[in-house]
Amino acid sequence: MDLVPILATIVLIATLSTLVLGVLSYLAFRVREKRQPRAAQDPARKVFFVRLGLPDAPGASLAPRS
Repeated sequence: MDLVPILATIVLIATLSTLVLGVLSYLAFRVREKRQPRAAQDPARKVFFVRLGLPDAPGASLAPRS
């Protein structure tokens, strides 16, 4: 049994499967892109992130230093 035809077959199968998976991924992307997004219930409401303010340091000012 020769090793070269086995390795060539493995490379061919890997190449074809990569090509097929790439085309399927592109088609799935296009299908997802065409779907209409659902209307948000409350777009102004932040669900995951909360903005935290830092306390002002004593003696800090917004004026640039000269």
